Amino acid sequence: LLQAIAAESLRHNPKSRVVYLTAEYFMWRFATAIRDNNALTLKEQLRDIDLLIIDDMQFLQGKSIQHEFCHLINMLLDSAKQVVVAADRPPSELESLEPRVRSRLNGGVALEMSAPDFAMRLGMLKLRLATAKVDDASLDISDEILNHVARTVTGSGRELEGAFNQLLFRQSFEPQISIDRIDEILGHIYRSGEPKRVRIEDIQRIVARHYNVSKTELLSNRRTRTIVKPRQVAMYLSKVMTPRSLPEIGRRFGGRDHTTVLHAVRKIEDLSGADNTLAQELELLR
Repeated sequence: LLQAIAAESLRHNPKSRVVYLTAEYFMWRFATAIRDNNALTLKEQLRDIDLLIIDDMQFLQGKSIQHEFCHLINMLLDSAKQVVVAADRPPSELESLEPRVRSRLNGGVALEMSAPDFAMRLGMLKLRLATAKVDDASLDISDEILNHVARTVTGSGRELEGAFNQLLFRQSFEPQISIDRIDEILGHIYRSGEPKRVRIEDIQRIVARHYNVSKTELLSNRRTRTIVKPRQVAMYLSKVMTPRSLPEIGRRFGGRDHTTVLHAVRKIEDLSGADNTLAQELELLR
């Protein structure tokens, strides 16, 4: 998608200066430039672009690198240039970034990209087939097969691309491949459907509603039993249902220390082993 944005920008204005970088490559370029005393030259080169596209923003690390990135974004936007950033989570959840970088990203338009629906998946497969036929006009994958794959591979675009590449490979020595054979070949892709990513905000909202408290109370310093239990349950679920670390979870619960989160997790684990009601509540909240 990011490469399509770059291509469309160049199609609309062939003279525009478009730069596509991954966050890791951006870090490497700046680190190398600083080491070789060429940082100023690199900054001047980036200052002249019309569209900057950064992929995998969640991997941007290092305080000095993030400072340079924030300065670059400010410089480009102040010059009426465009910046597109992609990550695997919303800007507010990019805990590895400095607060001012997250704040700058939050100032833009954030869009969540859902998995492609059936019509889009089928269109992608047909377009991919048409492209492949340019190199090999003898390719023949029936609409029935394309429809079946589009209905069955429901994960990411990468999974769909992988499924199509499998079809191309098999087509070379199994030209009369059947639907059953396709299911056998693509079974590992069918089973790897990506589960919906659970966010800490969703857990906080659902737990607060279940226990009839507000999210503000969950994040507050109140120590009453009616608040402490829901807060500990929400922390526990955040630990077992998300990939977030204890310090990250603590920050999302009003800036608490990671030891507080660890205590909550262990307490809920101990209580749920002896309290069937709590165990059932946890199962329901999952």
